[in-house]
Amino acid sequence: MPPVPFGDFSKSVTDLFDKSGFGSDKKIKQTFKTPPVLGGAVTVSTEVKNFTDYSKGYSSKVSAKWKHGCGFSVDKFDNDISKGTVLETSFNKFAVKGLSVAVNMNRTYGDKGKVTVPVELKYENDLLASSLATDTSFSAVTANLTLAHDGLTVGTSLKFKDSLTDYPVSLSYTGKSYVAAIEATRELKTFTLLGSYKATPELTVATKFMVPDGDKKNMSFVGIYNTGDSFGTKVAAMYSDSSDKPKTLECALTAKPVQQVETGFALAFPLKDVSGFKWGLTFTLG
Repeated sequence: MPPVPFGDFSKSVTDLFDKSGFGSDKKIKQTFKTPPVLGGAVTVSTEVKNFTDYSKGYSSKVSAKWKHGCGFSVDKFDNDISKGTVLETSFNKFAVKGLSVAVNMNRTYGDKGKVTVPVELKYENDLLASSLATDTSFSAVTANLTLAHDGLTVGTSLKFKDSLTDYPVSLSYTGKSYVAAIEATRELKTFTLLGSYKATPELTVATKFMVPDGDKKNMSFVGIYNTGDSFGTKVAAMYSDSSDKPKTLECALTAKPVQQVETGFALAFPLKDVSGFKWGLTFTLG
């Protein structure tokens, strides 16, 4: 199995913060698969946000994925009426095993809306994951490389736009029950320390701490507890202290009360003013 791509280097840790049910969105999401279409089923998702307060901007999104046996895939199709359209396609049946080519399209809406066509060449094997990305205007080029062996992973990304603009570096180690990582970005001026630990089969904790070039704070701690009951109930709590979430405590509860239905409820309390709390509610069908 190839290493994770550079952009997903710490995904196993960051997902604990980003995908544990936190947030103030009110949304309904539905996912289903069609019968096989030209050899492969189409996975379709629909999502509606802010259905309780249209003054915040109604949002609706349709997503789809599809893969064909010839090697061609629609890896991502998102159409958001308030943001734009994203289409990501790839082909991986080449004579050189591990080689793939991706051609994408990003379109944003509004007065300053535009269309870009990113192109990416990838090569992966059991020890490395590499990619070279640009767009049809060749305005910028990004080269990524990840090497992994026996739990240790190191990666870098070189970004060119007229000249070298950034060169982030990441290092991580995955043990039996923990992950530890460090990322250096913004020309090696900002360092982010990340870690997760599975304390028990039910409890996982994680931390994220940024050391920037300045006096900005950015730290987060999270804990997720899986009750193991018949409803698949999970309880999560997170403390953050950053520019967008100063000293904020968040909690989230997710459960599957009936088959193919997941519900979630979240609360966020700024500790300096608990009356300014926010809440979120989600329903996922399918």
